[in-house]
This record gives sequence, structure tokens and C-alpha cells, in this order.
Amino acid sequence: MHSIASVRSSSGAADYFANDNYYMADEHAEAGVWGGEGARALGLEGQVERDQFEAILNGRLPDGEMVGQVEGRRLGLDLTFSMPKSASILALVGGDTRILDAHLAAVKSTMTQLVEKQFAESRNYDRSRSGEPQKTGNLVYALFAHDTSRALDPQGHIHAVVANLTRDPKGTWKALWNGEIWKNNTTIGQFYHAAFRAQLQKLGYETEAAGKHGSFEIKGVPSEVIKEFSQRREDILTKVEELGIASPQGQDRVTVNTRDPKLAVEDRQALVQTWQDRSAALGFDGKALIAEARARAEVQARPTFRETATAALGEVSTRIGAALRTPSPLAVSGAAALFLPAGTIKAQHATASAIRHLSEREAAFSPQAILSAALGFQIKGLEGGAVVERIGELIREGHLIPGRSERLDGHFDLVTTPAALAMEQQILDRIDGGGGKGRAFMPPEQAMARLQEAARELGQARAGVDTWQLNEGQLAAGVAILSGTDRFLNVQGVAGAGKSTLLGALDKVLSDEGVKLIGLAFQNKMVADLRGGGGQGMSAEQMREAGIEAYTIAKFLSTYGGAAAAGSGERFEAAKAALANTVIITDESSMVSSRDMLRLTALAEELDLAKAPFMGDRQQLSAIEQGKMFALSQAAGQATVRMDENIRQKNSPLLLAVAGLSNEGHASLALDLLAAHGRVIEAGPGHVARAAELWLSLSPDKREATAIFTAGRDDRAEINARVQAGLLKEGTLTGPGLTLTTLQSANTTREELRFASTYRVGQVFDARMDVRELGVKRGEYEVREIRKDGKVVLEAGGRRKVIDPTRIDPGHRFGRIGLYEQRELRIHDGETVFWRDKDGSRDIAKSTYATVLEARPEGVRVELADKRQLMLAPGDPMLRRLDLGYALNAHMAQGMTKPEAIEVISSSQRNLATQRTQNVLNTRATDDITVVTNNLESLKQQLDRTPGNKTSALEVTGKVEVEPRHHNPVDARQLPELRMSADLKAKLDALLGPASEPQLRQLPVPEKSLGLDL
Repeated sequence: MHSIASVRSSSGAADYFANDNYYMADEHAEAGVWGGEGARALGLEGQVERDQFEAILNGRLPDGEMVGQVEGRRLGLDLTFSMPKSASILALVGGDTRILDAHLAAVKSTMTQLVEKQFAESRNYDRSRSGEPQKTGNLVYALFAHDTSRALDPQGHIHAVVANLTRDPKGTWKALWNGEIWKNNTTIGQFYHAAFRAQLQKLGYETEAAGKHGSFEIKGVPSEVIKEFSQRREDILTKVEELGIASPQGQDRVTVNTRDPKLAVEDRQALVQTWQDRSAALGFDGKALIAEARARAEVQARPTFRETATAALGEVSTRIGAALRTPSPLAVSGAAALFLPAGTIKAQHATASAIRHLSEREAAFSPQAILSAALGFQIKGLEGGAVVERIGELIREGHLIPGRSERLDGHFDLVTTPAALAMEQQILDRIDGGGGKGRAFMPPEQAMARLQEAARELGQARAGVDTWQLNEGQLAAGVAILSGTDRFLNVQGVAGAGKSTLLGALDKVLSDEGVKLIGLAFQNKMVADLRGGGGQGMSAEQMREAGIEAYTIAKFLSTYGGAAAAGSGERFEAAKAALANTVIITDESSMVSSRDMLRLTALAEELDLAKAPFMGDRQQLSAIEQGKMFALSQAAGQATVRMDENIRQKNSPLLLAVAGLSNEGHASLALDLLAAHGRVIEAGPGHVARAAELWLSLSPDKREATAIFTAGRDDRAEINARVQAGLLKEGTLTGPGLTLTTLQSANTTREELRFASTYRVGQVFDARMDVRELGVKRGEYEVREIRKDGKVVLEAGGRRKVIDPTRIDPGHRFGRIGLYEQRELRIHDGETVFWRDKDGSRDIAKSTYATVLEARPEGVRVELADKRQLMLAPGDPMLRRLDLGYALNAHMAQGMTKPEAIEVISSSQRNLATQRTQNVLNTRATDDITVVTNNLESLKQQLDRTPGNKTSALEVTGKVEVEPRHHNPVDARQLPELRMSADLKAKLDALLGPASEPQLRQLPVPEKSLGLDL
């Protein structure tokens, strides 16, 4: 385990770290020592003296020079490296002091190779009064080793106390800019775990994974012994449960806030004896395990012929395995692999896997993210230093492309791949190539008249009125589609711009011309919206007859993509005929990945489609997979029509203003405006429960009109459970209830599925088609065992199958495999549920909602929104795909409209609470919204520093600017043009306050806020 904290007091730190150092009372003279290139430059070597340590923390150098003496100066950081509990038990209770030396070596390696070389920075003020970071590569730190937790359990840990000092490239001592250290806390922990795991393996111990971020335990230490000596951990978990905290960040705060002063140890020998007695009472003293490890280590040091042969076979096996892998520029394969050491091969393939894993969801990523991902696979014998070296090689060889750097030191934050660059450029080229190749159906004047007539007819059909008219933006988009000559077009519409009304009018006009309109969407709920009949009591067939023919992008590409790619032949001609006289409009295009965008543009070109516009809002959520091509195409200057008028919320001036602010990234101001109107509830750690209570307090009619939206799926699951409990208590849900075993996605990438460390016993391996390289037939298999040799044992129908995950083809174009957690779900009569998967034979789309009419052991009878009733018998696979449907997360909510909404979002959701998420959640309701959060001020800070933008290869390399940089992102007065009443404008001005006077001069404060909640 690894954690970071700020040093609060120099004298207090000097006393605490020195006095509780167990090496002081031992024969080891290595502890309490100076470390770092900066320390060496200052002549600080050997054992740390208290007064000298205090002086360094205060910024006083040995020659008397004072560094960084500004108001509020920070003293330094405490990086704490804690052994796994099993290692502490064997070292401090069992007496294997080799572990203490191994731990110190792992910490030194982490500090030297990673923290100091990669993250040490100062501020340079040559070009900016606020300064910019500059790599220095040197630190001043001291290592202090301690042996007890605050509950006086055995807990070996080392404090690396980093002083607020570093020497810049010109030789000047400055304050340390520590932002990179804080930001890469997880990576530091993974590097340390890998280093310590490798050290322990050299000592003869075997390890096993024990959680995220590379954490592990030594095999052979019983779990009950680990729990016995984890009293501090148990105290923290008890407090977390008491406060109802779920997030890791919240748990970290509990850890800090519940610390008691460490109890003094007056008789250390007696304390150790107490530990040994407690361990013996559980039947464990560690002696046998330590003896086995020592014997194993001796064999490793002086192997017999048999052990030498076994090791050689292992080395050869690794080389042969690499030689047989699919060729890749990222790692050695083929004959060349036969001549490389196994360690080098492991580093190359781990790095390659990390890049493939990250590339599934982002076009660019940091070198630290590559390191973190590679170590996260927990490959035996792999250490961080080898991965760092391999990343450097890939950059030098051009297999990783550095992002554009504007820093003085040339440092770049992100890298991309040649493949990502090529794909984005190819998409832009295809769109450019469609210029002048689209079909103009009629002159613009005729198109305007026909569209307005179609809008009136829609109003009569849908609302019984003949006053519907398209606004300026809708009309411009419609005319561009009907009269333009380009095959591709971007229709950029803000949330609530009336895209569905425009599509309905276009469908009527095109139908009269004998042209078919097909709508494509990212997910099935959007498809139902496109068809025009969602939730209106129509069958799926009636939806198609009355609305627009619509498909998910995946379904459309699987139907026509292969034929289009063929370029000729019977299938190609059939697909071309089927899509002749067809306009294909892709809705919610911000959520379309680069991979799908490339296939869609290629299909449109190959089959010579009449038109293929893309419609959406670039400010809303982006694709889950790599890419943000809808935004990139607009930024590259390709044809775009804007629909900027929000008509969804036109009857609520407040929501209209909130939507306008959210769309432009003014997250704090949007929340302040809602709070000023009593629309924000702060409920602390219990905010999720408060949201459920709020919805349950509504009348049945109000509940029907009010949606619950969450930023993430964990909050969604909790709200579902609480709402269900409330409905049961009030009697809305009835019947005896039925417990189902359902499947919930483990959220893995395709690359992660190639590593045994990804799998857990009890999970379900779902082969959606035959996986030939594994010899696995289509079907569901339960994970029964994860073997030491990296193999995974699956079982189905009483028969077991051993697979080697590394044989899964990383380049296969289909998502053939899913990995799921099994979860128990109890449902009742009257329950609102939805499906997490589709069933084409029964016309059940993914995300289709239903009401449970009866839940009995003999079957579950449900009614869908189109009034169809289905009976799901025991064993029906769709019962495994059910979930409660009282709340929606942001990705499910995008494209949805409800009269009122309860928005649940927390400041602790570091990756989920983003400006894009808030923009989606703030724009779903037409009439009213209530935000329920833990802490308003903390949420505002979280949103202001987290735009939630995806990366683009072309953007990172400086070829296209996609997300414009604000001149002053903290200046809330750079507002979009908002339509609002005088009263609302006055309230907004009051929130903004008077304009501040420009500062004439800003002193160089080294520790200016980095925008991290430290």
C-alpha cells in the first residue's frame, strides 16, 4: 500500500519520524538515511540528524541559504510505503528480517527510478508570472522505517519524507513543484508493489494478487491471521460503514481523520512477544513458511542441475511463446524472440498490452498510464524499471509519438500511436472526399417550404395542433441535408435543440421524394426515440411503420459493413441496392468511436450513399471507446450547421440559463444558480439515500414524471436498492418476490481479458461466438480456478475447460468475449426493470424497460412499454440480464427527456463528476431539476477542474485544436449569450459579484494551486 500526505510541522515531523524508528534499536544502520540526488548535491549522506532534518524541511540549506521563504510555504511530502500485512507478519512476528531489507530496497528503487527521475519538478518564471513546471530530476528526502500501526499491530512501513526543495537545471535551489507526485500516486504504488514482489520472490516467497493497483499478499499466511493483525484497517472500515462512504477518496479521508496519536512502545520486546502469542493462538508462527522460502532461495542461488534445467525450460518457454505471438511493432515476435532474455520479452509484451489496453478507450495517454497499466497485469518477475526503459525505446523508434510540448524543458504529457493518428486522418480525408458527392434533392427555397409543411403535419399528428414550425437552426440543418451537395455534414445541436422534430420533418419530405431515411444511434434506447414510438404504446413493427427506420450502429455495420468492404460481388451489389436512395443520419454522434466513424464513412463511400449526416452535441458525453471524431471534424473546419436554440427547456427560464452555462463549461455558476433558487440539496455522505427519499416522497403521478439521474453506476445501484426497499415498505411492490442470479459487466477491455490477473473465481466468461484460438464454443462458462501458470479453468454443463488467456487474438475486430460478475437480484410484482442485453428473436432491445406483473418460481411475467406481455421461464437467459430500472446513469440518460429530474452527483467521483456529465444531467428535464450532492463547494471545485474531454491524436500532436483553451478559465464572466429575464439576470449578476481589478504584479509562489484536491 502507498499513500501521500503533506508534512504539517517541521519540528513535529523531526520528532515523530526519528523517535519511532525501529532501526534505531536494531543492528540495521540503513534506516533514517538521506536519499536523492538533491541530498547528495547538498552533502547530506548517511544517517539523518534531527536538527539538520528540521532545518531542511524549513528550507534552510547546510550553507545557511534559505529557499522558497513565502507565506504559507509547504514543508514537504510524506510518501508512506506499507508492506502487505502478510509480509509484516513474517518479518516482525516470524522473525525473517530479510524481508525488512527487501522492503527498503524496493522503496529505494521506487524513489530513485520513478519518483525522482520522472516526477521531480520546479517552477520556471522566465515566460510567465505564474510559472511553468520544469523537470529537475533531483529530490532531497529521508527514509524512516517504522514497524507498528497506530493500533500497535505489526505493520512494517517506510516514510519517504520529501523536502520542499529541488535544484533546477541552472543550479538554483527552488521549492519543489509536487503536482506530478500527487497526480501519480497510484503509479508510484504499483511500481513499489512490483519492486517489492520481485524482491520477495528472490527470497523464495510466492505471492498472490490481493486487490487493485498491484497489491498482493505472500502465499501461506492464513487470512484469519492477517485479519487478527489488521485492527487499524477494521476500525477504518467500521467508520466508513457508519458514515455510509463508498468512494476510495472518501475512505482515504476517513483514514486520515480517524488517526490517533501513535501509542508509545516502552517495551518493544514485550510487544513482539504479544504478537507471537496472538499468532500462536491461531496456530501459526510462520516458521515453516519462512524455512520453505529460505530453502527455495538457496536453490535459486545455487541451483541443482534439475532446477537449472527447469529455469532454462521456463526461459525457453517464454521465448517460444513470444515467437508464436501475432506480429506487432510494439513487441518482439518470430525468430527474433528466441535470442532475447525472458525479462526483456516480458517487459516488451507487457508494455505492448498496456498500449493496446489504453488505446481501446483513448487516442492518447501519458507514459505513466502505460507504466501503470503494464504493472497492473501483475506479470511475475516484471518490474517497473524495465517498462520505463521500454516506453523510451518505443518513443525513440517512432512506435509512440510524443504530444506537442510548449514547455521550456520540452517535456510532453501525452503520447499517441501511429495507428490512432492514421485513423483520425483517414476519417477526415473520407469526409473531405465526400464534398460534392452527395445528392441534392431539391432547391433550398422548396426545401424550406416543404420542411415547414411537414412540421405542421407532425404537430397535428403528435400534439393535435397545427402551429409547429422549425426554428432557424432546425431549418438551416434541414435545408443543408435536402439541398446540399456534400455527402457528409455535421449538425451540431445543443441539448434540447429539437433534433427529433427535425428528423420527423425530414422523414416526411424524403418519403415523398421516394427516399428512405435511416436513423443510427449508439444505443437501443436512442433507436426507439428515432423510430418515433418509444413509450407510446406501439409495437416495434408499428414504430417502424409510423416513424423512422432505425438501428444501432453495431447492428447496421454488422448488416452492411462486410458487404461494403468486399467492394464487389453479389453481397456488395445487394447491399448497394438496399441502400440506394437512402439518407443515413447518425444521432448522438459525440458518442460514436473513431473505429465506428471510420467504418461508417467507408461504408457511405463504398456504397455511394446519397447523404450521411452526423448529428449530435460535441459538448455532451463522448464515446466510451477511443475517439471524438464529431468534435474533431468540426474543429478541422468541415461542413457544420448549428442548432443553438434550446427548445426543450424553453418554458423554464432557470433551466434554460443552467443549460446554457453547462454547455459552455461554467459548471460552478450553473450550480450556484440552481442553489440560489433552492434546487440544490447538500446531504453529506448520505446524499444518495437522500435522493432516494426525495423521489419516494413524491406522489405516484409525480414519480412517473420525475427521473433519477446519477453520475455513475454505483450510485445508480444504491438508489435502485433504496427505492425498491421504500416501495416494498409502502406496499407498491407486492408478492413473495423472486431471487435471480444476474450478470453485471466486469468492465474490462479486450486486452485485459488476455491476463489471468483479470479473472476472479465465480465470474462468467461469455463467448458470444466461437473463440477458435482457445477452443471455446459459443456459450456461458463459469470461472472455477485461476492457476499459478496463468491458465484459467472454465466450466459449463459439468465439463471443465482450461484456457490460456494470452492466446486470445488482440487484433480481432469483434467483441467476442464478455466477462461478468454474478449478482443476486430480488424482484417483486410491480417492479420496474430493464434489460442489459438484447434478444432479437423477441424484439427486446438492450435498455428496454418493462414492468414485472408476476415474479414466481415458475416464471416471470413482464409487460413492455409497447403493451406486449412476455413470460420468462426459469433458465431463460434474459432473466440473467435484468436489472432494476429506477435510476439511470449519465450514459444511459443522454438523449432522454423527462418533465422533472433528480440529479445525484458527488465531489468524490473524480472520474465521473465532469463538466460533460453535468451538462447531460442538467439538460434532461423540461420543467424542473433538483441536484442532490454531498458538498456543493467541493463539487464545484471538482467540476471546474475536470472537463471530461476525450483525447485526439491529431489534437495532442498539435495538428488540430479541438478544445479551445480559455484565456482565463477561472474568470466566470466569460459567459455565453443567455436568454433570461431581468430577475434571473440580476440573480446571476449577484452570484458573480463585482468584477475584480486586474493584478499588476504576481509574486512567484512556488506552490500555487494545481487544481487538485490535495
